[in-house]
Amino acid sequence: MSWRYRFILLFSIILFTPILSLSAAKKELVLLNWSDYMDPDLLQRFEQETGIHVKEVYFETDETRDELLAKTGGQGFDLFVVSGERMQSYIKREWLAKVEPETMPNLRHIAPRWWTAYPNIKEYGVPLFWGTMGIAYRTDLVGSQITKWQEILQPNEKLRKKIIMEKDSASLMGAAMKTLGHSWNHFDEAAIEQAKELLLAQKPFVRAYGYPSLDNNSALVTGEAWMTMLYNGDAITLQNLEPRIAYVVPQEGTNLWVDCLVVLKSSKRKTLANQFINFLHEPSNAAQLAHHLHYATVNQAAEPLLNPDHRNNPVIYPAKETLDQSEFAMKPPPQIDRRYKEILRSLLD
Repeated sequence: MSWRYRFILLFSIILFTPILSLSAAKKELVLLNWSDYMDPDLLQRFEQETGIHVKEVYFETDETRDELLAKTGGQGFDLFVVSGERMQSYIKREWLAKVEPETMPNLRHIAPRWWTAYPNIKEYGVPLFWGTMGIAYRTDLVGSQITKWQEILQPNEKLRKKIIMEKDSASLMGAAMKTLGHSWNHFDEAAIEQAKELLLAQKPFVRAYGYPSLDNNSALVTGEAWMTMLYNGDAITLQNLEPRIAYVVPQEGTNLWVDCLVVLKSSKRKTLANQFINFLHEPSNAAQLAHHLHYATVNQAAEPLLNPDHRNNPVIYPAKETLDQSEFAMKPPPQIDRRYKEILRSLLD
């Protein structure tokens, strides 16, 4: 090889490598997501059809996601999953890109009620799933039917160190408020103090504050934990591994949630992110994702494609009286949110 040819080859590599790197970077989306909250087969098909690889970064709780985004200023991520009430803080920080419905024709399949569940959803987020927070427990170990929040917040002695509670201050306080006979969104200072005392009294019974894994090593599957706060679809995932796990929405009601996909304003790949969201809302894909995760889809065109076991499962689609007792969670006011986080820290100490 002549020196001239070597020079031209080296120059070409130096000149075009940044361009090739930029091209490759444009073909990757970074999704900040719950663990086990996506169908790997759908991600693989999306990459095969579009050449876009979706890299997932996981968070454990709403609060850990919020902290991660606060530390990074949203940099390094393209889109993330967030519940409707928590969108508002990101909107105020002006971190979210506005929804571009003209680039996502499949948004027409989303049932109208989910666009109005929270303020500004239609402008800044795309609904994906809805569901409930309840109690999952081992029927063989607990030995009785669980029906109330009180039974996990004021447990009997045999549950000592057998309970897992979510490591999220708003969820803990909401469940405590329901136990005390209030709304999930009750922010009265005297009630907050009562809820704090209730959670502190429960602490000796708590094995861990966190979220159980959704595999064979899950503490609820192995029997190391007997009871936990859990989202309804995750309860079904664990029931498929251990049939003696039951799930209940307590009689007092619970919080209803709507998870949305949002795109960060700082993302350089908004067009690709919109393409991915549109792909997920193709009715056949929305039905496949609902089957995989065991959640209720917001995509009304996907509903006829759901199998009867999914459509008729009361854990996924609760009875009307259950829904009537429940409510959409609200983001606590800033001073209350700080108070809630202080109480969580006291539980973790």
